Amino acid sequence: QRLKNCNDSPVLLYYKGNADLNTEKIIGIVGTRKATTYGKEVTKKLVSELALQGVLIVSGLAYGIDVAAHNAAIENNLNTVGILGHGLNTIYPEQHKGVAKKMIEQGGLVTEYKSTDKMHPSNFPNRNRIVAGMCDAVVVVESGVKGGAVLTANIANSYNKDVFAFPGKSTDKLSAGCNFLIKTYKAKMIENANDLLMEMNWLPHTN
Repeated sequence: QRLKNCNDSPVLLYYKGNADLNTEKIIGIVGTRKATTYGKEVTKKLVSELALQGVLIVSGLAYGIDVAAHNAAIENNLNTVGILGHGLNTIYPEQHKGVAKKMIEQGGLVTEYKSTDKMHPSNFPNRNRIVAGMCDAVVVVESGVKGGAVLTANIANSYNKDVFAFPGKSTDKLSAGCNFLIKTYKAKMIENANDLLMEMNWLPHTN
């Protein structure tokens, strides 16, 4: 349903899983494939703090932050959906087949590519627009200045989605993308899930 508001949304999606793709709260979590221990810990903590909200976690099943987000969701009994850059007949990277199998039972896998389509590097930037379009907000945990996570954030901005980023040290190359997004007002700085929930107005109201 959310993708209908995106001018370049896919005509058709292939889906394997059991999650409601139109559920009330959907957060995309993205970042570098070369995640540091810090990035993985931030991801795990963020997802665990979001668990009480019953949020659907969406990412791209790639190395690094993506798979950390999927794994954290599974550990916290949250549904998680992976957006693939290839057909459902294969899993890339192959090392994530085990995670993907769990996701089908606790979330799902989504792609715009037919099973007969060959995997190509150009598919992955296209995949990022689906991640951005399916979410209410995108969170960039850790990223260099260039890469898929910053691209996804920029696409999310073009869709008028909320974008958040965790800040890092000025000397950390893998936080440079987050710091740049915050500095250029393309992302709001957050330090924990509570910051995100307040910005999204998802915290329970008290009298």
